[in-house]
Amino acid sequence: QFVLGMVLALYVGFSRLNHIRFVAQDPMLTGILKVSELPGQSTFWRFLASLNLNVAQQLLQLQRVLRERVWQAANVRLSSITLDTDTTVHTLYGKQMGARKSYNPKNKGKKSYQPILTFMAETREYIWGELRNGDRPDGKQIARHLAGVFAALPQCIQKIFAR
Repeated sequence: QFVLGMVLALYVGFSRLNHIRFVAQDPMLTGILKVSELPGQSTFWRFLASLNLNVAQQLLQLQRVLRERVWQAANVRLSSITLDTDTTVHTLYGKQMGARKSYNPKNKGKKSYQPILTFMAETREYIWGELRNGDRPDGKQIARHLAGVFAALPQCIQKIFAR
């Protein structure tokens, strides 16, 4: 169940363990695994800490291959897609490293992280994301994010629109 949980997290596009908390009680994932909720982030960290550094790139390649296979099995034939990229605010309490005071409409003046997330509009799949400090992303950070997005896309995609 634990390994299947990791594979499912990879398939839905999580590149950071912190993202797993967003779907820890998702009925579809927990139903497949036959558990009430996914293990905590520290459990996943312990598992990954036991692996070597080359595994990270292999996991990202696995994510792309799994997406391609699921598309093939579901007869999804997209050659053109629309990417939705946006940032969100995650308010922090305490003294977490990388926290910044920035745009935070619900908790003005509080420190936060500002993750940047990309989804595919046609299938609503999570493609790529980065947990970032609270500052607005600059051009280099956006370019690095988009490079990760493009690497995660299936090879059948020929035309990409963004919004």
